[in-house]
Amino acid sequence: MINRQLIRLKAVQLFYAFSISTDKTPDEAEKEYATSLERAYDLYLYLLNFLVDIRQHAERAAETIEARNKRLSIRDAAFSAERILANNQWLLTLAENDALNDYREKHQDRTDEERAVAKRLMQTFIDSNDFAVYLKREDYSPEADQEIVRRLYKTIIIPSEDFETLLEERSLYWNDDKDVIDTFVLKTIKRLRPDQDTSQPLLPAWSEEEDHQFALRLFHEAVMRKDETYALITKYGSERWDISRVAFMDIVIMQVAIAELMSFPEIDKSITINEYINTAKWYSTPQSTSYINAMLDAIAKHLRKQGNVFKKV
Repeated sequence: MINRQLIRLKAVQLFYAFSISTDKTPDEAEKEYATSLERAYDLYLYLLNFLVDIRQHAERAAETIEARNKRLSIRDAAFSAERILANNQWLLTLAENDALNDYREKHQDRTDEERAVAKRLMQTFIDSNDFAVYLKREDYSPEADQEIVRRLYKTIIIPSEDFETLLEERSLYWNDDKDVIDTFVLKTIKRLRPDQDTSQPLLPAWSEEEDHQFALRLFHEAVMRKDETYALITKYGSERWDISRVAFMDIVIMQVAIAELMSFPEIDKSITINEYINTAKWYSTPQSTSYINAMLDAIAKHLRKQGNVFKKV
């Protein structure tokens, strides 16, 4: 699950924190970086688990409605929207998933705010136009159940300000990661079949051990080459630009990029530069991308000329 896009984003985040710190050692920075990657996977499981919590609130609400109907001797009442959400085959499959249940057993406690947000999101699900269309069609096939969960996650949970505030309170790392992790949750909704057994695998933390080693080495090289990469930026960048006017985040992005250029000859130069241009779109200004592109290209050519980088140019 933790791909190279997320690895580079986290490297820039944590290298920025290390660069502005006055007392953090390189070892401490590297441990914090490794922890932040672990927390990214925790966020993935937390988001999936929250869908289960929402289903449970729908189950409780449905039981309350059904108990009231029984008490009032209302017979042949149509299924409530709450019952239909609680019976969603995809959500039930997720709730029974072996891997997610292992996570739930270790994270059973819920704060009052978590319960309140899950309940509000459940109600927002039910009140949405998408859910109204789903009810009107009366198509509760596995495929339809899967699609409505995907749609509701995309249109309700992703933009929820309540949920963003909740994540801020849960972890310092999570809000910065959520945009990327949301894509993995959507991928899981698409992959996890609602008509199959509980042993279906979720996305693993690392698809390949090679990516794990890349992550650790990239940050280590960025930290160890901190002075060297900054010197390159000031030396070669000043030939074209006024370095004093360059945003500090742009400097940080370029330092991590240069560390990758110098340390991973097997990765094509154009791939590295393009990845950090994309990273700048997350963390910097719209004008930064063209500047970073030109700066990294110029520095890569200098490095190659001096024999300090062996990437294709």
